[in-house]
Amino acid sequence: MRRRILPLLLLFVQLTCLGTEAHAYWVWTPKTGRWINPKTQPKDSPQDQLEYANSFYERKDPKRAVKEYLRLVRHYPKSAQAPEAQFYLGQCYEGMNQPYQAFQAYKKLVEIYPYSARFKDAIARSFAIGEALYEGEKVRPIQPVPVAFPALDKAVEIFEHIVLQAPYGEFGDKAQFRLGQSLRKLGQYGEALKAFEKVIQEYKQSPLVEDARYNLAFCAKQMSLKPGYDQESTDQAIAWFEEFIQNHRGSELLPEAERSLAQLRTYKAEGIYKVADFYRRQKKWISAELYYRRIISEYSDTPVAGEAVSRLTEMEQAGRVPAQS
Repeated sequence: MRRRILPLLLLFVQLTCLGTEAHAYWVWTPKTGRWINPKTQPKDSPQDQLEYANSFYERKDPKRAVKEYLRLVRHYPKSAQAPEAQFYLGQCYEGMNQPYQAFQAYKKLVEIYPYSARFKDAIARSFAIGEALYEGEKVRPIQPVPVAFPALDKAVEIFEHIVLQAPYGEFGDKAQFRLGQSLRKLGQYGEALKAFEKVIQEYKQSPLVEDARYNLAFCAKQMSLKPGYDQESTDQAIAWFEEFIQNHRGSELLPEAERSLAQLRTYKAEGIYKVADFYRRQKKWISAELYYRRIISEYSDTPVAGEAVSRLTEMEQAGRVPAQS
């Protein structure tokens, strides 16, 4: 008994010492059997709390509205009003120019309340935020710091979330395509290539398929031009560009595709020329001849073809290989 009385006695002494100010913030509730601070408590019903939060939103006081919406979802998480409060949390953060925090609010709505009437709205707003970040809008971090920072990686996170949660909704193909473009901007060509492949494979009727095919070839090209990638990667990129050019003659991307194909063919011819020159220096004339003739035959449209003709002519005149008419 003494153990129970002692804490209550200490609490009484503390409150007495604090004076009337303490009694203004803490009250004893027989229902809960504890002291509570009325300022931290929600209204008696989730509907009352929602209306109270909405009043601050309508008065354009988003900071106070955020506190009241959070209070609702924390105290009444299973109520019918909770998804609405969660959605307006995102709206408040957008109004305060905090796009990533807004996305986090929409993400929570989508994950916790997937059957809410606000599900589609949350996906739409998330996509809009992802688009803004893709286009270069900077994001303000959750913790206060002096400056904002570029957030293309956040765009990747948002588009991945949309593809995961609503792959066949209104924004499924768009988010998948933007995911590829975001990764491409970041220089992550291998991952971008996979993203564009998914657009082609899973969204066959999407108007974005044509652009996805071009971007697929472009990523393969960028990968093949990097040191360490073999000629097989270049061959694949060439094949994709040739397919794109053949099947999309009316595309606005055709000139770019043709320039990329020409660059790849030159790169490929230069690789073959290096092999031919190696054999020539080793005095393996027949092998060198085969590679020079391959350039002349298959890559006659590249600058390297003229050099191959010169080398081959020198070898013929020196009697290293038989001249061909």
